[in-house]
Amino acid sequence: MEKLETCLICGSNQHIEYLKCIDYLVTKEEFILNQCENCGFVFTNPRPAIEEIAPYYKSEDYYSHSDKNKSIISRIYNVIRNVNIKKKLNLINKVIKKQGNLLDYGCGAGLFIKYANGQGWVASGIEPNNDARDVTKKLGLKVDAPDFLETITEQKFDVITLWHVLEHLHDIEKVIPKLKSILNKNGILVVAVPNIDSWDAKKYKKNWAAYDVPRHLYHFTPKTIEKLFVKFGMSIDSIHPMQFDAYYVSMLSEGKPALAKVKAFINGLRSNMHAKSDMNYSSLIYFIK
Repeated sequence: MEKLETCLICGSNQHIEYLKCIDYLVTKEEFILNQCENCGFVFTNPRPAIEEIAPYYKSEDYYSHSDKNKSIISRIYNVIRNVNIKKKLNLINKVIKKQGNLLDYGCGAGLFIKYANGQGWVASGIEPNNDARDVTKKLGLKVDAPDFLETITEQKFDVITLWHVLEHLHDIEKVIPKLKSILNKNGILVVAVPNIDSWDAKKYKKNWAAYDVPRHLYHFTPKTIEKLFVKFGMSIDSIHPMQFDAYYVSMLSEGKPALAKVKAFINGLRSNMHAKSDMNYSSLIYFIK
Protein backbone atom coordinates (compact mmCIF):
# COMPACT_ATOMS: atom_id res chain seq x y z
CA MET A 1 0.00 0.00 0.00
CA GLU A 2 1.08 3.56 -0.67
CA LYS A 3 0.09 6.50 1.50
CA LEU A 4 -0.47 10.00 0.12
CA GLU A 5 1.00 12.73 2.27
CA THR A 6 -0.34 15.69 0.31
CA CYS A 7 -3.60 16.57 -1.44
CA LEU A 8 -3.63 16.04 -5.21
CA ILE A 9 -5.45 19.33 -5.79
CA CYS A 10 -3.99 21.90 -3.39
CA GLY A 11 -0.88 20.20 -1.98
CA SER A 12 -1.94 20.53 1.65
CA ASN A 13 -0.72 17.88 4.09
CA GLN A 14 -3.65 18.48 6.44
CA HIS A 15 -6.32 15.82 5.99
CA ILE A 16 -8.75 13.98 8.23
CA GLU A 17 -10.68 10.73 8.09
CA TYR A 18 -13.86 11.12 6.04
CA LEU A 19 -15.24 7.57 5.93
CA LYS A 20 -14.32 3.89 6.11
CA CYS A 21 -15.59 1.69 3.27
CA ILE A 22 -15.43 -2.02 2.39
CA ASP A 23 -14.29 -3.50 -0.92
CA TYR A 24 -17.52 -5.45 -1.44
CA LEU A 25 -16.57 -6.55 -4.95
CA VAL A 26 -13.39 -8.58 -4.42
CA THR A 27 -11.53 -8.72 -1.10
CA LYS A 28 -13.87 -7.41 1.66
CA GLU A 29 -10.94 -5.33 2.93
CA GLU A 30 -11.62 -2.03 4.67
CA PHE A 31 -10.23 1.20 3.22
CA ILE A 32 -10.09 4.72 4.61
CA LEU A 33 -11.18 7.85 2.77
CA ASN A 34 -9.39 11.05 3.77
CA GLN A 35 -10.61 14.60 3.20
CA CYS A 36 -8.30 17.56 2.69
CA GLU A 37 -8.97 20.17 5.36
CA ASN A 38 -7.98 22.95 2.98
CA CYS A 39 -9.92 22.27 -0.24
CA GLY A 40 -12.33 19.48 0.73
CA PHE A 41 -11.03 16.90 -1.74
CA VAL A 42 -11.70 13.25 -0.74
CA PHE A 43 -9.33 10.42 -1.62
CA THR A 44 -8.66 6.78 -0.73
CA ASN A 45 -5.64 6.70 1.59
CA PRO A 46 -3.68 4.48 1.88
CA ARG A 47 -4.32 2.75 -1.43
CA PRO A 48 -2.82 -0.05 -3.55
CA ALA A 49 0.12 1.14 -5.64
CA ILE A 50 -0.30 1.05 -9.40
CA GLU A 51 1.60 -2.26 -9.64
CA GLU A 52 -0.67 -3.76 -6.93
CA ILE A 53 -4.11 -2.67 -8.17
CA ALA A 54 -4.80 -5.28 -10.88
CA PRO A 55 -6.08 -8.06 -8.54
CA TYR A 56 -8.78 -5.69 -7.27
CA TYR A 57 -10.34 -5.72 -10.76
CA LYS A 58 -10.40 -9.52 -11.00
CA SER A 59 -14.11 -10.14 -10.84
CA GLU A 60 -16.75 -11.08 -13.41
CA ASP A 61 -18.95 -8.62 -11.55
CA TYR A 62 -16.72 -5.79 -12.82
CA TYR A 63 -19.05 -5.38 -15.77
CA SER A 64 -17.24 -2.73 -17.82
CA HIS A 65 -14.34 -5.14 -18.40
CA SER A 66 -16.34 -8.29 -19.05
CA ASP A 67 -18.64 -9.78 -21.68
CA LYS A 68 -19.30 -13.02 -19.77
CA ASN A 69 -21.39 -12.21 -16.71
CA LYS A 70 -25.08 -13.11 -17.20
CA SER A 71 -26.49 -12.22 -13.77
CA ILE A 72 -29.65 -10.13 -13.43
CA ILE A 73 -27.59 -7.16 -12.23
CA SER A 74 -25.22 -7.46 -15.20
CA ARG A 75 -28.18 -7.62 -17.61
CA ILE A 76 -29.65 -4.47 -16.09
CA TYR A 77 -26.21 -2.86 -16.32
CA ASN A 78 -25.96 -3.80 -20.01
CA VAL A 79 -29.38 -2.33 -20.81
CA ILE A 80 -28.52 0.92 -19.02
CA ARG A 81 -25.06 0.98 -20.63
CA ASN A 82 -26.51 0.64 -24.14
CA VAL A 83 -28.99 3.45 -23.54
CA ASN A 84 -26.28 5.62 -21.99
CA ILE A 85 -23.92 5.06 -24.91
CA LYS A 86 -26.44 6.64 -27.28
CA LYS A 87 -27.21 9.47 -24.86
CA LYS A 88 -23.50 10.21 -24.40
CA LEU A 89 -22.80 10.46 -28.11
CA ASN A 90 -25.93 12.52 -28.74
CA LEU A 91 -24.74 14.95 -26.07
CA ILE A 92 -21.31 15.20 -27.72
CA ASN A 93 -22.88 15.67 -31.15
CA LYS A 94 -24.82 18.68 -29.87
CA VAL A 95 -21.58 20.38 -28.87
CA ILE A 96 -19.29 19.18 -31.66
CA LYS A 97 -21.34 19.86 -34.77
CA LYS A 98 -19.45 17.49 -37.06
CA GLN A 99 -17.81 14.13 -36.53
CA GLY A 100 -14.04 14.01 -36.19
CA ASN A 101 -11.38 12.16 -34.19
CA LEU A 102 -12.44 10.76 -30.84
CA LEU A 103 -10.26 9.08 -28.20
CA ASP A 104 -11.92 7.14 -25.37
CA TYR A 105 -9.38 6.91 -22.53
CA GLY A 106 -10.16 3.90 -20.34
CA CYS A 107 -12.55 2.47 -22.90
CA GLY A 108 -13.25 -0.83 -21.09
CA ALA A 109 -14.80 -3.37 -23.47
CA GLY A 110 -14.91 -0.74 -26.24
CA LEU A 111 -18.65 -0.50 -26.81
CA PHE A 112 -18.70 3.31 -26.84
CA ILE A 113 -16.04 3.57 -29.54
CA LYS A 114 -17.75 0.85 -31.54
CA TYR A 115 -20.97 2.86 -31.51
CA ALA A 116 -19.16 6.14 -32.24
CA ASN A 117 -17.44 4.61 -35.27
CA GLY A 118 -20.82 3.47 -36.54
CA GLN A 119 -22.12 7.04 -36.25
CA GLY A 120 -19.39 8.62 -38.38
CA TRP A 121 -16.65 9.31 -35.85
CA VAL A 122 -13.08 8.07 -36.19
CA ALA A 123 -12.88 6.59 -32.71
CA SER A 124 -10.09 4.73 -30.94
CA GLY A 125 -9.40 3.78 -27.35
CA ILE A 126 -6.83 3.31 -24.61
CA GLU A 127 -7.40 0.67 -21.93
CA PRO A 128 -5.02 -0.60 -19.21
CA ASN A 129 -6.84 -3.86 -18.45
CA ASN A 130 -5.62 -6.82 -20.51
CA ASP A 131 -8.89 -8.74 -20.24
CA ALA A 132 -10.89 -5.73 -21.43
CA ARG A 133 -8.52 -5.23 -24.38
CA ASP A 134 -9.05 -8.90 -25.31
CA VAL A 135 -12.78 -8.16 -25.54
CA THR A 136 -12.13 -5.18 -27.84
CA LYS A 137 -10.11 -7.39 -30.18
CA LYS A 138 -13.20 -9.52 -30.75
CA LEU A 139 -14.97 -6.35 -31.90
CA GLY A 140 -12.14 -5.40 -34.28
CA LEU A 141 -11.48 -2.07 -32.52
CA LYS A 142 -8.31 0.01 -32.34
CA VAL A 143 -7.46 -0.06 -28.63
CA ASP A 144 -3.99 0.37 -27.14
CA ALA A 145 -2.39 0.11 -23.71
CA PRO A 146 -1.76 3.36 -21.75
CA ASP A 147 1.90 3.52 -22.83
CA PHE A 148 0.65 4.34 -26.33
CA LEU A 149 -0.47 7.77 -25.09
CA GLU A 150 3.13 8.96 -24.87
CA THR A 151 3.75 8.07 -28.51
CA ILE A 152 0.99 10.40 -29.76
CA THR A 153 2.70 13.57 -30.93
CA GLU A 154 1.19 14.75 -34.22
CA GLN A 155 -2.39 13.46 -34.01
CA LYS A 156 -5.03 15.72 -32.50
CA PHE A 157 -8.49 14.84 -31.24
CA ASP A 158 -11.75 16.77 -31.37
CA VAL A 159 -13.09 14.89 -28.37
CA ILE A 160 -11.38 12.90 -25.61
CA THR A 161 -13.68 11.01 -23.25
CA LEU A 162 -13.12 9.53 -19.79
CA TRP A 163 -16.30 7.71 -18.78
CA HIS A 164 -15.93 6.88 -15.08
CA VAL A 165 -12.15 6.68 -15.50
CA LEU A 166 -10.64 9.75 -13.83
CA GLU A 167 -11.31 8.35 -10.36
CA HIS A 168 -9.15 5.29 -11.20
CA LEU A 169 -5.97 7.06 -12.37
CA HIS A 170 -2.85 6.78 -10.23
CA ASP A 171 -0.96 9.04 -12.64
CA ILE A 172 -3.62 11.71 -13.01
CA GLU A 173 -1.05 14.54 -12.91
CA LYS A 174 0.68 13.01 -15.91
CA VAL A 175 -2.38 11.97 -17.90
CA ILE A 176 -4.43 15.18 -17.86
CA PRO A 177 -1.67 17.47 -19.24
CA LYS A 178 -0.95 14.90 -21.97
CA LEU A 179 -4.62 14.66 -22.94
CA LYS A 180 -4.84 18.45 -22.96
CA SER A 181 -1.85 18.61 -25.32
CA ILE A 182 -3.47 16.34 -27.93
CA LEU A 183 -6.83 18.13 -28.02
CA ASN A 184 -7.60 20.27 -31.03
CA LYS A 185 -7.85 24.02 -30.43
CA ASN A 186 -11.63 23.85 -30.00
CA GLY A 187 -11.63 20.29 -28.68
CA ILE A 188 -13.54 19.06 -25.65
CA LEU A 189 -12.45 16.84 -22.78
CA VAL A 190 -15.48 14.91 -21.53
CA VAL A 191 -15.22 13.57 -17.97
CA ALA A 192 -17.89 11.53 -16.15
CA VAL A 193 -17.44 10.74 -12.45
CA PRO A 194 -19.60 9.84 -9.43
CA ASN A 195 -20.63 12.73 -7.21
CA ILE A 196 -20.23 12.26 -3.45
CA ASP A 197 -22.47 15.29 -2.84
CA SER A 198 -25.44 13.46 -4.36
CA TRP A 199 -28.50 12.50 -2.32
CA ASP A 200 -27.88 8.77 -2.79
CA ALA A 201 -24.26 9.10 -1.59
CA LYS A 202 -25.49 10.75 1.60
CA LYS A 203 -28.28 8.20 1.96
CA TYR A 204 -26.06 5.09 1.72
CA LYS A 205 -22.94 6.59 3.35
CA LYS A 206 -20.21 3.92 3.68
CA ASN A 207 -22.35 1.45 1.70
CA TRP A 208 -22.66 3.73 -1.34
CA ALA A 209 -21.51 1.50 -4.18
CA ALA A 210 -19.89 4.34 -6.13
CA TYR A 211 -17.16 4.71 -3.52
CA ASP A 212 -15.97 1.38 -5.00
CA VAL A 213 -12.76 1.22 -2.97
CA PRO A 214 -9.93 0.67 -3.68
CA ARG A 215 -10.55 0.90 -7.45
CA HIS A 216 -11.76 4.47 -6.99
CA LEU A 217 -8.77 6.41 -5.78
CA TYR A 218 -10.52 9.80 -5.78
CA HIS A 219 -14.06 10.87 -4.86
CA PHE A 220 -15.22 14.05 -6.54
CA THR A 221 -17.77 16.81 -6.16
CA PRO A 222 -18.46 19.57 -8.72
CA LYS A 223 -16.34 21.95 -6.65
CA THR A 224 -13.30 19.64 -6.45
CA ILE A 225 -13.53 18.74 -10.16
CA GLU A 226 -13.46 22.45 -10.96
CA LYS A 227 -10.45 23.02 -8.68
CA LEU A 228 -8.60 20.06 -10.20
CA PHE A 229 -8.92 21.27 -13.78
CA VAL A 230 -8.13 24.88 -12.89
CA LYS A 231 -4.83 23.46 -11.62
CA PHE A 232 -4.16 22.19 -15.16
CA GLY A 233 -5.21 25.42 -16.87
CA MET A 234 -8.62 24.16 -17.98
CA SER A 235 -12.19 25.15 -17.12
CA ILE A 236 -15.62 23.54 -17.04
CA ASP A 237 -17.72 24.56 -20.04
CA SER A 238 -20.93 22.75 -19.02
CA ILE A 239 -22.25 20.03 -16.66
CA HIS A 240 -24.78 17.33 -17.53
CA PRO A 241 -26.59 14.69 -15.40
CA MET A 242 -26.34 10.90 -15.66
CA GLN A 243 -29.77 10.11 -14.25
CA PHE A 244 -29.65 6.34 -14.75
CA ASP A 245 -26.67 6.11 -12.39
CA ALA A 246 -28.80 6.96 -9.35
CA TYR A 247 -30.94 3.86 -9.93
CA TYR A 248 -28.07 1.53 -10.74
CA VAL A 249 -25.83 2.69 -7.88
CA SER A 250 -28.76 2.48 -5.46
CA MET A 251 -29.42 -1.09 -6.61
CA LEU A 252 -25.81 -2.07 -5.94
CA SER A 253 -25.84 -0.25 -2.61
CA GLU A 254 -28.97 -2.06 -1.41
CA GLY A 255 -27.55 -5.55 -1.98
CA LYS A 256 -29.13 -8.69 -3.41
CA PRO A 257 -32.56 -9.26 -1.76
CA ALA A 258 -35.35 -8.87 -4.31
CA LEU A 259 -37.24 -6.37 -2.17
CA ALA A 260 -34.14 -4.17 -2.12
CA LYS A 261 -34.55 -3.54 -5.85
CA VAL A 262 -37.85 -1.76 -5.16
CA LYS A 263 -36.18 0.38 -2.49
CA ALA A 264 -33.32 1.07 -4.90
CA PHE A 265 -35.70 2.35 -7.57
CA ILE A 266 -37.43 4.62 -5.06
CA ASN A 267 -34.11 5.96 -3.76
CA GLY A 268 -32.80 6.48 -7.29
CA LEU A 269 -35.94 8.47 -8.07
CA ARG A 270 -35.59 10.50 -4.88
CA SER A 271 -31.96 11.25 -5.66
CA ASN A 272 -32.83 12.55 -9.13
CA MET A 273 -35.70 14.64 -7.78
CA HIS A 274 -33.40 16.25 -5.18
CA ALA A 275 -30.79 16.91 -7.87
CA LYS A 276 -33.20 18.97 -10.00
CA SER A 277 -32.67 21.92 -7.69
CA ASP A 278 -28.89 21.78 -7.23
CA MET A 279 -27.51 19.53 -10.06
CA ASN A 280 -26.03 17.13 -7.51
CA TYR A 281 -26.89 14.01 -9.50
CA SER A 282 -25.37 10.64 -8.60
CA SER A 283 -22.94 11.02 -11.51
CA LEU A 284 -22.15 14.05 -13.63
CA ILE A 285 -20.64 14.62 -17.07
CA TYR A 286 -18.30 17.60 -17.33
CA PHE A 287 -17.40 19.22 -20.67
CA ILE A 288 -13.98 20.77 -20.14
CA LYS A 289 -11.88 23.08 -22.32
